[in-house]
Amino acid sequence: MRPIRIVAALPLIALFAGAAAAQEAACTKQLKMVDEIQMQSRGNGASTVPVEINGNKLNLTFATASTATQISEATAKSLNLPIASGGDVALFDFDGRPTSNYVTATFTMGKLEGKDVKIPVSPPGGFGGGGAAGRLSLNHMLAYDVDVDFGTDKLRFFDQDHCPGGVLYWQASVVGVMPITIDNGRVTVPVMIDGKELTGVIDTAATRLTIKEAVAEKVLGLPPGMEGKSHTGTLALGTIGLKNIKFDIIPNAVGFREGGNAVAMARARSAAVQNALAKPELVIGMDLLRKLHLYMAFGEKRLYVTPASPRPAAPN
Repeated sequence: MRPIRIVAALPLIALFAGAAAAQEAACTKQLKMVDEIQMQSRGNGASTVPVEINGNKLNLTFATASTATQISEATAKSLNLPIASGGDVALFDFDGRPTSNYVTATFTMGKLEGKDVKIPVSPPGGFGGGGAAGRLSLNHMLAYDVDVDFGTDKLRFFDQDHCPGGVLYWQASVVGVMPITIDNGRVTVPVMIDGKELTGVIDTAATRLTIKEAVAEKVLGLPPGMEGKSHTGTLALGTIGLKNIKFDIIPNAVGFREGGNAVAMARARSAAVQNALAKPELVIGMDLLRKLHLYMAFGEKRLYVTPASPRPAAPN
């Protein structure tokens, strides 16, 4: 990936100017950390979170575009956990078949622990994440503010009862602030690519920045036939502007299978294009996120973004 250069940003002090600063100055609720966890990662891939299930140590992929914390069927069997059906969460395999299997166990993450927790079991062929045992997803995040510095792989959970905007406990020369939305079990924010507005899906289990071919052509004005290619342009995250951002262009329907009735296939392709254009999206993967520090203030529905801390040198 080409070097990223910040081309526009607001100093931290500018965020607290005027009436907003006066309001926040009157508040005395201090930021309170609930938990701190050292994640693990290799290269620019997804980070994993160490947890314990019934006292067994596991690593779950940190996944901000996934609704339910889950473990794979193989993991459940290796831990000798009885798999029950009829759970509250339905998970789908790559062919769209749902299952509602789950296990019941004690779930521990750092200082946080829950007993008799129902943990969904993903179906065979329905789980990704680089070989991890499962995924740590939004249902274990939304009750807190979630802070993650991908430079150091530090994951921190904070109490949401704090002064509005009073979250920047670390040193940073610039910060981007934007509204945050939970959309269909995914963390999303408004972004701009080459001056065009899109929805950014923060997907910490994805390795790359991607957009669909129809969005590249119809929204960004790129030439037809870009599927499988890449484009380098500008990306704005709130008040932070980034140059030399490379994103890959993917098919309009991931996992779409050719074959069968020609008319049905044509209709399916048309539907995939319409779906892509109905809500133009950029998937923000770890090739960019690895360079950022994110504070997801779910309580006040804002995302704070700064450059990540320097990554520690690999041990000799």
